[in-house]
Amino acid sequence: MMKMKFSIKAFLVVMVLVISGCETPFDEVNIDPNNSPTAQNSQVLSSALGQLGYMVDANLNSGSFLWAQYYTWGIGVSIGNQERYVSEPRDFDGYWGRAYSEILIDLKYLRKGQSLAYKGVGDLLTAYVYQGLVDHFGNIPYSEAISGQLEDGGIQTPKYDDAASVYAELIKLVDEGLTDLAVAPAEIGADDYVYQGDLAKWIKFGNSLKLRLLMRLSEVAPKGDAVKALVAGGNFIENASDVAAMPFSGVSGSQNPMYASFEFGVGDFYFASNATVNVLNDLNDPRLSAFYSPATTGTFKDQIRGINQGTIDNEPFTAPSSDYSGSSAIAYGPANSVILMSDWEVWFLRAEAAARYGTADNDASAFANAVEHNFSYLGVSGAPAYTASLNYGGSLDNKLDKIAVQKWISMNGTQEDEGWIETRRFDRPSSRLFTNGIFQYPPLSVLANKAYPSAWLYPSTERSLNPNAPAQRTITDKVFWDN
Repeated sequence: MMKMKFSIKAFLVVMVLVISGCETPFDEVNIDPNNSPTAQNSQVLSSALGQLGYMVDANLNSGSFLWAQYYTWGIGVSIGNQERYVSEPRDFDGYWGRAYSEILIDLKYLRKGQSLAYKGVGDLLTAYVYQGLVDHFGNIPYSEAISGQLEDGGIQTPKYDDAASVYAELIKLVDEGLTDLAVAPAEIGADDYVYQGDLAKWIKFGNSLKLRLLMRLSEVAPKGDAVKALVAGGNFIENASDVAAMPFSGVSGSQNPMYASFEFGVGDFYFASNATVNVLNDLNDPRLSAFYSPATTGTFKDQIRGINQGTIDNEPFTAPSSDYSGSSAIAYGPANSVILMSDWEVWFLRAEAAARYGTADNDASAFANAVEHNFSYLGVSGAPAYTASLNYGGSLDNKLDKIAVQKWISMNGTQEDEGWIETRRFDRPSSRLFTNGIFQYPPLSVLANKAYPSAWLYPSTERSLNPNAPAQRTITDKVFWDN
C-alpha cells in the first residue's frame, strides 16, 4: 500500500481503468495472448504485472487486513460479513479468475517464448501466483491448468493437484527461472514495472521467493538442508533498492488499486483494531503512529485510539468517528506502491531460518535487520533501542514467537495478506500466540468456540464450471502447511 522510496520513470496505467470498465492498451493481449499474431513479450509482461499489482492489493490485501486484525469496521457502518467470518464462494471469484484467466495465461505466453529473460521472469512470477493460490485454497489445478488450447491438450476442466506436490513443483520452477536468468541477455526494459529490466534484481527476488516457499514448510515438512544451501549462496532482497514493488503515480489511471477500489465505492471506513493497537502500545512501539492516523477530536485527540475487533454493532458508540483512528497516509493513498516482497520480509525469513536450521546467518542480527528495515521504510527512528527491548533470544519457541509478532506488525499497511498467512503458520501447537492471545474474537462471529478463519472457500464459478472441483470446504479448514 505504501509509496516506495525510489524513483521509477515508468508508471502503471492499467488497473484503475479495469475498475471503471475502460479499455486499456493491453485488453487485446489479455483476451488471448497465445493466439495473438501481434503480441509482444513487452506488452504481455506489462499486462501480467498490471493485473498482478491489482490482484495483490485489491483482491488479497484488502481481503485479509480484517482477518489479520489490523483493522475493524468503523463508526457509521453496519458490520459486514467478512468481519463476522461469513464467507460465500462468490467472494473469491475475482481473485481466482484474475489469477488463472489473466495473469497465468500471460505468464504462460512468456514461458513458451524463446527469450530466456522473459521466460525466467515468467517462471518466477508464475511460482509467486501459484503459491498464493495454494496458501489460500489448498489443493488447486496446476499440472493441467491453463491448458485449454488444442496444442496444450484442450483441457477445459483441469484436475486438482495435491497442494504439497504443487509446492514441490514451484520450488523446481523457481530454480528453472533462476537458471535461465543467470545466462539471459538484458533484453527487458520499461515494460518491467518492478525492476526495469534489471535481471540481477529478479535473481534476488527468485532466491527470496524460494526461501519463502521453503520456510512455509517449516512446521510440517522441514527442508533444513535446502534452506542452509540457499542461504549459503546469498543474493537475496536485502535493502530498499531490491524491494519487489509495483509503483503508482497517484494520478487518474495510475492509482493504488486498494485506494482506487475503495474510493470508487464508499471509501475507507475502517478503523484501527485494538488487537494490533494493544500490542503496539504494550511494546511501546513507535510505529503505531506510522500505521494509523490520530484522533482529531475528543479526549484522545492527537492519539491513536482503536476499536475492539468486530464490536461496532455490539457496543454503543456515541462518540463521532473523529474520536478514533483510521489508516495513515503511509498505509492508504493514491500513490502507494504494491509490495510483492519486501526487504524486511526476507530478513525475517533469514532470521527464522537461522534460528531453526543454523544457517550461515546470525539469527539475532537478521532479526534486528528486519526490524530496522521496516522502521526505515516507515520513516521511524529508534529501531536499535526498540529491538533491544524485545529481549530476543533464549529457546527456539521464544525466538519464533518474537519473529512472529514482529513480522505480523511489519506487514501492517504494506503486505496485509502475507501478514495474515504468517499468523496462521506461526500459530503452532506449541504456541497459539495469535488465536489464543493476540487476536480478539468478534462478538458477532458465526464461528463457534472462538475459531478463526484459516482458508478461503473455492469460488462459485469454479465449482459451477469444473466438475473436477473438490467438495466445498469451510473457512476453518487448513492448508497443508498449517497446523
